[in-house]
Amino acid sequence: MPKNLFITGHIRTGKSTLLKSMIDPIKTITGGFFVQRLFIQDETRAFRLVDVSKENYIPNRHVEDIADLKDLMAVNNKEKKLYYEVFKTVGVSALEHACKEKKLILMDELGRIETKVPEFMDAVFKALDSSIPVLGVIKKESNFFLDKVRVHPNITVIDMDEYGLERTKEEIFNFLSKCGF
Repeated sequence: MPKNLFITGHIRTGKSTLLKSMIDPIKTITGGFFVQRLFIQDETRAFRLVDVSKENYIPNRHVEDIADLKDLMAVNNKEKKLYYEVFKTVGVSALEHACKEKKLILMDELGRIETKVPEFMDAVFKALDSSIPVLGVIKKESNFFLDKVRVHPNITVIDMDEYGLERTKEEIFNFLSKCGF
């Protein structure tokens, strides 16, 4: 089995929530990043890129306002605004730190915004080629970056829509066990 495992599936099917439940017991040895969905009055209003070694792994967060939040990558107000710099500041540094200091790398999730940030894409491939196993979520769509990740020789991708929750959970458990966790 390749040393990196990614989960894919339709939006809001519990992929990140499942990863969180599997990662929480080993969070201290885990580095990398996650995308945090921010809700205001039950509406998705923004997304943050978060270094999992610096903040609790909370994929969905309800907030009153986003004005004071740092590391925003996308804001959905009247029009969508994207912030690419966060992939260089938070994303690259989280992956570099994880490759040097941690035993497991989290990438939750790889998608489309990062296709505009070559430094981040390079850091992703360096992590995939490192000796540290990667567990992540990959958006269920096609672009040059995601397609290249999917065909990487060190990767297995599991489609949660096909496997279902329980079988996906079992596959993640087996992956983590084979990695020694």
